[in-house]
Amino acid sequence: MLEIGSARVVRQGIGLLGGTFDPVHNGHLAAARAALETFNLGCVEFVPARAPWQKAFVTPARIRLEMLKLALEDEPDFRVNELELLRSGPTYTIDTLEAIRSRLGPGYPLVLILGGDQWLNFHTWRSWQRLADYANIAVCERAGEPIRTNPSIESWAAARRVEAKELTRHASGAIAFFSMPSHKASATAIRSMLGTQPFPDAMRRVGDWLPFPVAAYIAAHGLYGTRSGRF
Repeated sequence: MLEIGSARVVRQGIGLLGGTFDPVHNGHLAAARAALETFNLGCVEFVPARAPWQKAFVTPARIRLEMLKLALEDEPDFRVNELELLRSGPTYTIDTLEAIRSRLGPGYPLVLILGGDQWLNFHTWRSWQRLADYANIAVCERAGEPIRTNPSIESWAAARRVEAKELTRHASGAIAFFSMPSHKASATAIRSMLGTQPFPDAMRRVGDWLPFPVAAYIAAHGLYGTRSGRF
């Protein structure tokens, strides 16, 4: 429970932030913090995908998991959920939500956290309309970047929209939007810069995008085409 002045704010529910985290960066952490505070969540779980069906290649799961654990070492409100790493075959969010809901029961609030790009392509996800049967959905809007969608998603979501403060009053089925400060970090850009530019130059450009332990791990292991370097 969080006290603000004389008022008490009850934190409840689990936020689920999924992705490849290849690598995890400060934009991911900023989105998780914004969701945590906006919805007064009890915690946010980072759910790394083992074999995302929409991506042809990702860094091995054990390496991405190590980086994620390093990034969250000093984040008491964040934790890693390894459920998808233990599953064989392609990774589908519907399977993950079904498993978590089965474990927690029907009444505990779950919040699936999505970025704007994920919301735009939401209709391509397996059983996308059933996801709200298991969790609420929170869509992150980066400052200065309007959310884009398509008519089929908008029509489906319209009856489920609630104010952010009401989201965790529901165990599942509600949809809310929340905002975070603009953040330029991009895993694609990080991989590209580290793979194509001399190490010192690349790190100067992406250093502020990465938690320091993650940057050090990348350098020490020569990931994404880097050479070992000093900070």
